[in-house]
Amino acid sequence: MSFKTKIIWVPAYLLTLMLSFNTYAETLLHLTYDETNGTTSTIDKINKTIFPIEYSHLLPERVPGVSGNAFRTNGYSTWLAGQFDVASSNELTVETWIALESFPSTEENQRQESSLLHQKSETKGFNLAINTYGKWWLDININHQNFRIQAPENFPLYHWTHVAFTAKNGLVRLYVNGEIVAKRMTVVGDVQLASDSQFILGRAYKPQTSFGVFEVNGINAAYDETKIDSTNKSSKQLLTSYLEGKNTPWQQSIAVPTSRFEDDHLRPRYHAMPPANWTNEPHGLVAYQGKYHMFYQRTPNGPYKWMMHWGNMASEDFVNWTHLKDAFYPRVNTDKTLGLGSKGIWSGDVVIDKKGKAHAFYTSVNFDGAYDPGIAWASSSDPLLEEWTQHGGIIDKNTPNTGNITDFRDPYLWQEGNTWHMIIGSAEGNNGGVEYYTSTDINSGKWQRAENSFSSVAFSTMDIGSAIWEMPVFEYLGMHKGEKKYALIVSPIGGEMKKNQAPYVRSVYWTGTWKSNGKGRPGQFTPDYTTPKHLDIIHGHISPSVVRNSNNELVAIGIVDERSNAQFQNDLGWANTFSLPRILRLLEDGQTIGQVPAPQLNSLRKNTQAYNESNLKVNGEHKLAESGNQLEMTITLDANTQASEYGFLIATSPNKEEFTKVYYDGKNIVIDKLKSTLTQGLEESAIYKGDYDEEVFGKPEKFQVFIDHSIISVFINDKAVFANRIYPSRTDSTGLYLYSKGAETHFKNVEMHQLKSAN
Repeated sequence: MSFKTKIIWVPAYLLTLMLSFNTYAETLLHLTYDETNGTTSTIDKINKTIFPIEYSHLLPERVPGVSGNAFRTNGYSTWLAGQFDVASSNELTVETWIALESFPSTEENQRQESSLLHQKSETKGFNLAINTYGKWWLDININHQNFRIQAPENFPLYHWTHVAFTAKNGLVRLYVNGEIVAKRMTVVGDVQLASDSQFILGRAYKPQTSFGVFEVNGINAAYDETKIDSTNKSSKQLLTSYLEGKNTPWQQSIAVPTSRFEDDHLRPRYHAMPPANWTNEPHGLVAYQGKYHMFYQRTPNGPYKWMMHWGNMASEDFVNWTHLKDAFYPRVNTDKTLGLGSKGIWSGDVVIDKKGKAHAFYTSVNFDGAYDPGIAWASSSDPLLEEWTQHGGIIDKNTPNTGNITDFRDPYLWQEGNTWHMIIGSAEGNNGGVEYYTSTDINSGKWQRAENSFSSVAFSTMDIGSAIWEMPVFEYLGMHKGEKKYALIVSPIGGEMKKNQAPYVRSVYWTGTWKSNGKGRPGQFTPDYTTPKHLDIIHGHISPSVVRNSNNELVAIGIVDERSNAQFQNDLGWANTFSLPRILRLLEDGQTIGQVPAPQLNSLRKNTQAYNESNLKVNGEHKLAESGNQLEMTITLDANTQASEYGFLIATSPNKEEFTKVYYDGKNIVIDKLKSTLTQGLEESAIYKGDYDEEVFGKPEKFQVFIDHSIISVFINDKAVFANRIYPSRTDSTGLYLYSKGAETHFKNVEMHQLKSAN
């Protein structure tokens, strides 16, 4: 089918009649997406053709649009694809509204662009393309020749944007919000459309698959009012279309609908986590203008780890969090500003100077040489910490006099007097360590590498077989026998450290003393011992970020990462979750960190009147009358028992096909996950033990247990703790039991609170 311009003489009355039908006749396709949420297709209003929506496990979504509803693509598994059978046209206008949450991802070492929409083959059609940095352009075939029209500015984020292109007599124009942003005279002739290819919206012309599972270069956006016309619309017409929807709010259009995970029985409900997709370590937990901000590693486009952003969430109580715009995302380095993280923005820290200005220091990784990796700096006075001025790289791994390091990442900062101190997790030869820098002017971007090592003990002696230390934290803990005691917390990875077998990747720490004159010169940490202690009794929680609360207590939130697999995460649409907020303190021995849940978690309790069972003598298993998978349970018992094992069972199905057992065996805290799930192929389905220092922590007589669907946290005697992941396959795996083996254990009381979901 070809549209040709012809001159036809008709009587005036017939011309008037024809013009009255002109708008309808010229429109070839019009998608409004006004179906109800979850509908798996949309309808072309012109031809009544059904356009299927491709999706995997997550049903297609409708969100508030410019007019009625809009179609929400999730960035990796949802897109529209339907047939559009026009072969050519001598005039063409394609337009749509788009609210883009993020630029598309791509594998770090194989950069592949994406497409906002396209109908394209190798030799025909059009492709409105965009890359991972927001650069976008139109590829179009006119008179059997391919042409590219490049937009001069990045595509807007966090706005409803009206985008269009027109073609007539070889002149192609690219519009944004009714204004021409680029144009090109090509050749006179018809636009050759790829009628043998589908019209696709929200998916790349050349999809990129990672690990054989994840499609990584899709579009994460909302679309509305998509039209194709066989005329060359004027600038005035396109401006009118823009003005009609100009003031449409974008926030709810790109917010993840609550319906997306409402039936997901594994997704946590009161733990902090991003609204969807992949997350990694939280960092930069900081108090700013009456709120706590937590920044975190984020891939907004899917449950995979490519082209990392800095997510941003804020809270007044460490429990209820508001999601804000991403603070940083990968950008192309320029001649003036290097270290912008063209491969990704990795972890770091945020501090506030004495004038109330925020400073972010982050790990920059780049495709080009400078600051790969490196430490980059940005500053902000924005009340929401959404808008930042990026100053670029300040410390490069390859800078002379950086020492015997082969890698480094994750800066952590603090101020004493007028001196700022920065430590950076590093690979020091064949072991992990920290690099150490100081500055007397945080606004200068000038940092001096310390002449002395941060620790008085060689890192090679302190290391436990890793290749690099990540996410260092250095904080004052308290007084002990007249001495100020500090803690150095790190997460050793690589080398001998493994995720799913000992020695496990986990956070470790040393306590010790710190000497610094506070006058611009470096200090030094002297650890109390060379072999570090585990922050958690059992592995699973890692990389805490810390901040002082209003009582000057040290609050920590880390990550409790997945123990599933890639396909499982792809199906769920999210991966990893943050830990509960914990209060860290120095225990009585002066060398051990004690941890308790932050008291703000009490606000989650549904009822002030707790459920209780008291004075229970158990030898074997005792089923509790209350059950659930979103609750807090506190068990107190008489630790003077002859039982060889005592503890509890959670996530238990009615027929005991599934359950997770936690107990003390006289030496170790144990989590038995042999029957935690009927799902096959997950990473951990065994018995895991952690050494328990009974002399410091006391024999377990109190278990405070938080269950949140697929994550559990167990605090012991208000001192020790661990967090772990479980994946019960059955929605009725909610039973709770007390447990004792070998002898009777007296459980004094079980107090239980069903918990609300956090905001």
